[in-house]
Amino acid sequence: MHTGHIVQINRNLTSLQRQRIEATPFKWMLQLQEEFYISSPVLRELISRWSVDDSCFRIRQHLLPFKVLVVCFALGLPVVGQQLSLEDDGGGLVNKVFGGDDIKLDILMEKLGNQVYRKKNVDEFCRLYILLLLYVFFLPRTFSSFPFMVLDNLDALQTYNWGGAVYDLLV
Repeated sequence: MHTGHIVQINRNLTSLQRQRIEATPFKWMLQLQEEFYISSPVLRELISRWSVDDSCFRIRQHLLPFKVLVVCFALGLPVVGQQLSLEDDGGGLVNKVFGGDDIKLDILMEKLGNQVYRKKNVDEFCRLYILLLLYVFFLPRTFSSFPFMVLDNLDALQTYNWGGAVYDLLV
């Protein structure tokens, strides 16, 4: 996770960009003002205790269920709505910004930091911001196949089951 990238962008958002992002399921990410880290030893320990058969963590003699609602509450994502397929749709406005090239974090950050580009089109900037959130926080390492067209309509993002997509990826 590269929360530092999100914090960096959050510090420079305009009021119009903030308003637009607040209208999406990812609004709580605007509150990230300081970078945080997830403890690798704790994650390794949890992974070692994962029971595939039970979809639970084994802690001593107890089974601790890991459900989609946990992801929903922990990450503030909706858990109802249209199922989100992580298959590549090969298109979308965001994909055009990269000219069909692979999306790389450094290029994405360059585009988000470019002052001329930032003021050009609020919706386009917000699509890239949400792509950053997905790329480094919610759905890391899934951009070899990602439905970029989902980001075309920012108003429709509320209709997808984002919590379920993150849960499915984690499990």
